[in-house]
Amino acid sequence: MKLLTHTAVGLFSGTVVYFLLNLDIGFILLAGFAAFLPDIDWRLQYWGFGNVHRKVLHNVWVMGAIAVIVYFLFRSSVLVLGVVVGFMSHLVADSFTVKGVYWLYPIGRKTERFHVKGSLNMSRPETAKIEGYIQTVLFTLTGFLFLVKQIEIDVFSMEGMITLAVMLAVGFYLFKTLGKVIKRTIRRMGL
Repeated sequence: MKLLTHTAVGLFSGTVVYFLLNLDIGFILLAGFAAFLPDIDWRLQYWGFGNVHRKVLHNVWVMGAIAVIVYFLFRSSVLVLGVVVGFMSHLVADSFTVKGVYWLYPIGRKTERFHVKGSLNMSRPETAKIEGYIQTVLFTLTGFLFLVKQIEIDVFSMEGMITLAVMLAVGFYLFKTLGKVIKRTIRRMGL
């Protein structure tokens, strides 16, 4: 999957947790950032480590190690939760692709025992189109959930329905714009 899709999934997952646990907006951004951490292994092949994508960094061991490091550095369980939510969203999303994820790598790498994979072939044009739809829906829902938490409304009144429609449109615009910024940043980083 594209990094922008992982960021959209991470932001959406972070927003759901933010909405449910009444957390700060920084939590959403942290989950979105943590969602593309596993794909740093794309750069490892350029640094002489060979083809290690979806193995070395795409597993629960790395997620746990990063969570422990974050806890010892910042002593904050909320930051750890943000990293885990974002990282886990990446692993779950990649599990729907034909390449899948080796969740417990290197355990089971020869037997494919812990290799979870789905049917999405990311090199097919129709899948790329679906991925674009997923990005749009997730960015819109992220914006919508964020705005719903900020404004108290009666959703069953005419005013409430109009407000919800406007919030969906504003959420779409805000996070579609954020998506463009994220895409430029990803390109500049060379990922």
